[in-house]
Amino acid sequence: MKPIQRSYLIEVNCGTTNPGNGTNIPFQDYPQLRNIYLCGIQVFDLNSVTISPAGRTVVGALTGSTITLVDIYNQEILRQYPNQDLSPYYNSGIYRDFKPFQLQLTKSFVTILDNTSTAANESFIVNVLYYTQKDLQNVRNN
Repeated sequence: MKPIQRSYLIEVNCGTTNPGNGTNIPFQDYPQLRNIYLCGIQVFDLNSVTISPAGRTVVGALTGSTITLVDIYNQEILRQYPNQDLSPYYNSGIYRDFKPFQLQLTKSFVTILDNTSTAANESFIVNVLYYTQKDLQNVRNN
C-alpha cells in the first residue's frame, strides 16, 4: 500500500426511488476532483459509515453493486469492479491502489446488479485517494 497523499470523501446517492437492477448511478461533479490522478479508492457500506456527509443513510451492503471508473480519454479503467472488494472493512483494512490515471469522475458510475441491499435515498460512500499535477511535479523535483 502506498501512503495516502490526498483523499476526498464523496457519496453516490441512489435517488428518490430504489434503483432497479442494471441501473447505472453516475457520480456528481466535485470541482476539487477535477484534473486529479486517481491512485486508490475505498467504498463503504453501513458496517463502516452510518450516515453520509449529506445526512443520508448508507447502503446496507456492497454485494450486488459494482463501480466503473473512466479516465480523461473516456476509457473504462475499472469496469464493473465489485464494490465489496474496494472496502477495507472486508479486506483486513487494505485499500486497493492503482497505477495512477487521470480520473473523469462525471463519466464514472456505480452499477446496481442486485437491488436487495439498496433503498431509496441511501448512499454509497466513496473515498477517492489521489494526487494533483502539482503533487506529481513536487515528487519529480525532489
